[in-house]
Amino acid sequence: MEEKNQLRQIYGDAKVLKKCQSDKKFAYVVALARAVNAFNAAHALMVLTGDTDTPAAQRNKMNAYFFTSAVLYEALKLIRSMSAVFGKERNFQNSIQQLLKDKTALRVERTHLKAVRHDAVFHFVPDQFSKAIAATGMSDCVFTATRGTRPDDDHYEFADYIAAEIEIGGRLSDREVVTRMMHDKLELVKQFVVRSQDFIAGELHSRGFKLKPPPF
Repeated sequence: MEEKNQLRQIYGDAKVLKKCQSDKKFAYVVALARAVNAFNAAHALMVLTGDTDTPAAQRNKMNAYFFTSAVLYEALKLIRSMSAVFGKERNFQNSIQQLLKDKTALRVERTHLKAVRHDAVFHFVPDQFSKAIAATGMSDCVFTATRGTRPDDDHYEFADYIAAEIEIGGRLSDREVVTRMMHDKLELVKQFVVRSQDFIAGELHSRGFKLKPPPF
């Protein structure tokens, strides 16, 4: 009986790898796999913090969420670039290309992802923070919270809350907007991961990758 946690590997031998090295399309498959890794790593960080309510745990959850937004923005750009290369292939059409036709995906990208990616995650733009600070609905400011003595125990709460308002495009107190954005974004991430895995599996199979037998 196969053990549930037994290592499974999709493997390409030297001949397969040599072909892939001269296949420019394979680089897109690898780039997409990197994006999936980034999503899964961010999700794992959220899971590891669990229901812990320490400042460090809250910081980790919020920043995993911000990182997911930025990666999702870049991942959708990657899919668009792949359209020129894989656009006529059924494997692409039936999997990740569907996200480019999703009205919710396009709205979330336009309304929420671009601003947080450009101004508060991959770049830190004081002018945009200034605008969000001036418009915030917060009535007071807990700037730093900590329960420990190490530098990595600190959470600069106010900075993350302002980043959240940059992403939302409004106030955190607007619960309807916040709830809708979080639901739509997390559903979009789930779709991206599942559709990407389907696409990658098809591409690997077509290039001769196979399930590697477990070691004895």
